[in-house]
Amino acid sequence: MRGKGSTDRAATSPIGTLLLVALAIVAAAGVGVFVLDLSSGQGAPTAEAAFEYRETPAGLEMTAVGIGEDVVVQLNGQPVASFDSDEAGKTVLLPTAPDDRITVVSRDGDQTVLVNRRVDDRDEVGDLIAYYTFDQGTGSTIVDRSGNGNDGTAFRGWSRVTDDTGTAIELDGTSGTHVDIGDLSVDGPASVDEITIAIEYEKDGGPNRIQNLIEHQAGGFAWYMETDGNHVNPHRMEYTIGYSSPPSGTLYADAIDAGESQVLIGTFDGDEMVLYRNGQRVDSVALDRDVELGEVILGADSDPYGVGQNIDGRIYEVRLYYTSFSDSEAAVLTRAMRNNSTAV
Repeated sequence: MRGKGSTDRAATSPIGTLLLVALAIVAAAGVGVFVLDLSSGQGAPTAEAAFEYRETPAGLEMTAVGIGEDVVVQLNGQPVASFDSDEAGKTVLLPTAPDDRITVVSRDGDQTVLVNRRVDDRDEVGDLIAYYTFDQGTGSTIVDRSGNGNDGTAFRGWSRVTDDTGTAIELDGTSGTHVDIGDLSVDGPASVDEITIAIEYEKDGGPNRIQNLIEHQAGGFAWYMETDGNHVNPHRMEYTIGYSSPPSGTLYADAIDAGESQVLIGTFDGDEMVLYRNGQRVDSVALDRDVELGEVILGADSDPYGVGQNIDGRIYEVRLYYTSFSDSEAAVLTRAMRNNSTAV
């Protein structure tokens, strides 16, 4: 993270160097999984599959250092990457969160489990600042799974639901309906020069007006994802940083049908904004500015009772990072967020 200010709650420790080598040794009696701390100077014995893990702002980088067969990497049971037997040295990003499970299985008919480990260290999830899956918490509390304590509170016309896509918060679009996830600048930086917003959602339709997925606004500055208010079904989603405080950038994802879940990822690296839809790059625009932080609202405008812009639909997952994602990393993040991603 490249934030400015205190980083007690909403930030992580500095990026570590080489962490672990996970060694899966297939023996006649079964499969054993070993984790060695390379900081102690121990070497890695010959293994069926050996991987190095390195902390990054976006999660864990996983590099194959020795591999004897084609394998698939799963994050919480969902395939997110693969290694062929001749791809020693290849590196992939795992957009990890606390309590995630990393599994490596062979691609043969046996699907032998070669690695099975749980992410139990806050440092292994990078600059994941807020993470909501809406399947945890009681009452109106929306639990932040990032480990940073940025829990939210739901108001007015909302409910927790489960459908074929997963668990979601359903918002009925009435005035005042929203989730307040608090002021991220209280115990975190006042601004950052990189940010990524990742949301899986489904819009039900509703009137021809702006409907907001996420927004921070203070004075003339804002960053948000919202419908453009000019299209009902299919709708058009807008990703903006800056608003009426120049310089400003805006990108659009067009022709999104109501009733279909989508993963939108908006990222910014300090020089360029990029928008992805279901793992595919939609558009990009140059932008040079810092991104201010503060109160963040899900499902409505920053004034959910006055301006409103309350969304009629479901939000399945929200992730907020203080780092940018590349094309390949956005594709992996999309696969981690949904079962039937079109990302490749």
